[in-house]
Amino acid sequence: MTENKKFVRLFEIYTSLILDGFILKNKFVDDNNMSKRTLLRDIKEIEKYLRIELKSEKDKYVISSSDLKKIKKGFNFDDNIKKNVDILFSIFIKKVSANLSLIPRSTVSKLLPQNIDDDYYDVILIASNDINNISGDSENIDKLLSFVKDLNDISFDYYMESAKSSFRVEATAYLIYYFQGIWYLVANDNKKNRIKTYIINNISNINLMKKIKFNDKKDKEEYDNQYKIRSEKRDKLIKHLESKRSIYWNEDKIVKTLVKFNSNVAHYFKNRDYGFNQKIKTELEDGSVLINFDFSSFTELRIFLSPWLGSFKIISPEKFNKEFIEHLNNALSVMQSE
Repeated sequence: MTENKKFVRLFEIYTSLILDGFILKNKFVDDNNMSKRTLLRDIKEIEKYLRIELKSEKDKYVISSSDLKKIKKGFNFDDNIKKNVDILFSIFIKKVSANLSLIPRSTVSKLLPQNIDDDYYDVILIASNDINNISGDSENIDKLLSFVKDLNDISFDYYMESAKSSFRVEATAYLIYYFQGIWYLVANDNKKNRIKTYIINNISNINLMKKIKFNDKKDKEEYDNQYKIRSEKRDKLIKHLESKRSIYWNEDKIVKTLVKFNSNVAHYFKNRDYGFNQKIKTELEDGSVLINFDFSSFTELRIFLSPWLGSFKIISPEKFNKEFIEHLNNALSVMQSE
């Protein structure tokens, strides 16, 4: 079976779970001319990609009500779901986007969700798979994909737009991901020993810092152990990015923030999770809501809240509310200047 056929099968499993809540084993095997062992492998993959657990009964695999609610999250239509396969497909693409090798390369850019209300903070992660729609120098992209796959230590020149100058970076390559139209490298800055993000278009002169070479069994064991540690860290980063849906973070500093949203937009936050550990604290009588978030910086908060201007007030910390007002005043002053 080709990867494309495999992807079609996985999408069929996904739609069956959404529509029916179960997969009929014999029917699926017969329709796809496959073995039950192959179906079991597909089930294991869909469980991994969607982070669900299917119960195997005599003639079918069944999804729990809580997992069904989880995978249905993101739909924003009232019409019959069978008439909205394009939206369903887009949501499926997003849910398995950490495994982009399953998607036909030539169609990746067309498949990214465009018609779902929660695509503002879409994050597409690439850990160990190839993809060819990343903008930038093709040789650099090929190198980065290879280094990310192997979790290599690399060095590169990075152009800082604010300083209009370049500097050399030594880092461990962990992930490549897509955020609001820009491709980023997530890497551990080895000098400062902290995770940072780098715009791929600003990266040049990429080199592998040291080639892998095993002189004996001990060297191989040390390498395997180091790779395991880095792989586990990458898994944590993926979970972190998926939960935050943001490129701005500081793992050591989280600010508990309370925001009030008026009745005009409150329903958005009742119906979906925008990340940042969002939790509704209070639903007020006038229809507004008080919501708790975890932000790691004012910049992160500002970028998240900007699309909701005129519909919110930052209750705490008070310094964030003052900084936001100052930010808006500065912007107005620039706009009103001659």
